[in-house]
Amino acid sequence: MWLNDLMPVLVLGISCYFVLELVRVINENRLRQKLIEKGLVDEKAKLLFEARPLAQSVSSLKWGLVLVAMGLAFLFIFALRHWVPTEFRGEMTAGAVFFMAGLGMVVYYLIARGQEKKDR
Repeated sequence: MWLNDLMPVLVLGISCYFVLELVRVINENRLRQKLIEKGLVDEKAKLLFEARPLAQSVSSLKWGLVLVAMGLAFLFIFALRHWVPTEFRGEMTAGAVFFMAGLGMVVYYLIARGQEKKDR
């Protein structure tokens, strides 16, 4: 029972930690960018922080496809709830979500491979 009393404190503490960590990472990135702009780092370090918009958009595409596929899996299971026996709903939901997430990753792979071939 003491864990229930401690839960809000843990959630608040973990949330604050992640917000502070995010602020720290953003500030470090800004500092690195300013150092690069002023030329205070060598060429090897500049390569690490160059903007890669294509890689970022492809990564966003990947996660977008996976999340949409997982959402479709949940909708599919919700639509079939009358025909699936109650004792199998958990397994069906998990299986459908993993299947659709995998399908989303395969679609992402095919799109990324096509984009890579076009870029060459």
